[in-house]
Amino acid sequence: MNFEEYFKEELIFLLDTQSKKEAFEQIANGLYEHGFVKETYLQAVSEREEVYPTGLLAAEGGIAIPHTDHIHVNKSVISLAILKEPITFLQMGTDNMKVDVNIIFMLAIKKPESQLRVLQMVTEIIQDQEILRKLRLSSSKQHAFSIIKQFCSEITI
Repeated sequence: MNFEEYFKEELIFLLDTQSKKEAFEQIANGLYEHGFVKETYLQAVSEREEVYPTGLLAAEGGIAIPHTDHIHVNKSVISLAILKEPITFLQMGTDNMKVDVNIIFMLAIKKPESQLRVLQMVTEIIQDQEILRKLRLSSSKQHAFSIIKQFCSEITI
């Protein structure tokens, strides 16, 4: 599986937003404008996040991996958002533990059977403290994309 086919420079966002709702809107609107998701995606991903939180505590800070059902997706892609200031998410598998997230990997997966492999790809990234640190310090979407591209060329899933 080729990481690069899932990451697009135009779907990397450096966000200065105050809420999860605003972050989701900006990311989902970008996905929609580029034709990767349907108009229903934003509402679906927001509703799913309320029921199944996706915040994770990584060594380098909080990560979130919001996603929703394939029926809201036109073509598979992973959007990356680097937040200027952390946003509070609920931790995955809990209903009350909070995580301050500053990197969001928003997944749009068209084929349900490929979801596990895509999650494995994202897991590879979030387990690498140095990559997360470099992403958090990215000054441009081009720089963040080059970090992901380099990382993708070095691993195989």
